[in-house]
Amino acid sequence: MTDKDNFSSIYEYVSSLPVFSDHEHQRGDEFFREGMSLEKVIANSYIAWTGFVSDGTRESRERFLDNAGFNSYFTWLEKGIQKVHGIGSRITLENWDFISDTIKKTYAADPDFHWRSLLDNGYERQILDTFWDPGLDNGHPEVFTPAFRIDKFMYGYNASSVAPNDFIPWERYGFSGGSLDDYVEHMRNIIIKQYRKGKVAAFKCAEAYNRHISFLPDDYEAAKAAFNKPAEEITEEEKILFGNYIFNRCCELAAQLEVPFQIHTGLARLSGSRPMNLEPVIARYPKTRFVLFHSGFPWTNEVSGLAHNYGNVCPSLTWTATICTSEAVRALHDYIDVSCSINSITWGSDCFVPEDSVGAMLAWRYIVATVLEERYTDGRMDMKDVEILARKLMYENGRRLYLKKI
Repeated sequence: MTDKDNFSSIYEYVSSLPVFSDHEHQRGDEFFREGMSLEKVIANSYIAWTGFVSDGTRESRERFLDNAGFNSYFTWLEKGIQKVHGIGSRITLENWDFISDTIKKTYAADPDFHWRSLLDNGYERQILDTFWDPGLDNGHPEVFTPAFRIDKFMYGYNASSVAPNDFIPWERYGFSGGSLDDYVEHMRNIIIKQYRKGKVAAFKCAEAYNRHISFLPDDYEAAKAAFNKPAEEITEEEKILFGNYIFNRCCELAAQLEVPFQIHTGLARLSGSRPMNLEPVIARYPKTRFVLFHSGFPWTNEVSGLAHNYGNVCPSLTWTATICTSEAVRALHDYIDVSCSINSITWGSDCFVPEDSVGAMLAWRYIVATVLEERYTDGRMDMKDVEILARKLMYENGRRLYLKKI
């Protein structure tokens, strides 16, 4: 049997398995009800991060394909579009309108297509992070289980404070005032109530986009002094200290509820998003399971080191598969080698639309098959090992970590 035959056989097995995603941002029903097109799909995918987004003109489409047509994001988005919509050709200037019209007609014909297509193309479950309104399952518990984005509470230092996405914590969470301790207790009650409804599979913090992720130990007096301070008086340093205090309470609550705490690392504010910034937190809360998202890219080796030294670290290749497929292959090899438990490694697409999500799933299948084939070929694994590890990486680890079942 040739190496090519090995890969084909392993890829076929991997592709036959259901897929569990630990992180998604799929939009709600209304988003898909009108105006769907190739442009809209691209604008709501990660390839838009290149800045080369078509505005509908031939010139902008040509510029998009010329500049971004070999990017990893584009490669897998294109494959996702092909699979979801049954299109056999690649995206070109000549067939752009045909593909766009196909997308429009598909969504117009079936208002449930956006979530059904996830199930139809291999997903069994997605952990959903609706950061614009934390805790939603988009009305489709058939496929989505909510994570709870705790970031908003870190901005609740006064009644008028505004979190990202124009979210006013006191107003949205019905806090009528009181002490810092009252605020923390209110936050705990909100989250626990959602947890008891089965709508908190994990906590999520993405503050790496807004600040450094060195969440320092408590300074209770500083947090207390910052709380309820007028907007014109509170300093940026006081906001950080308040945020640290709230983050630490969430670490404790995650351990109490036995839910994973997902942390965005890498590719945000690069100066402060290195995974090693989290080591003191990881050491401080040994009973909290920290899921380090995105492999900390570009610092994937730092996640490896943390996963080696700390049994409460779960390395997640969420988003990594489409950021840089070749690096995801290397990172998965490393995590298999060094993680305290092989059952801690997970993946998710981290996408907003099904085409991007399905494309990312195809990337993950390719990455898993590539890594397993290399280990089989060099003698580190036999075929039974390949099958066991494939099941863990594709769905068993996600079920175990987020749903507490196999």
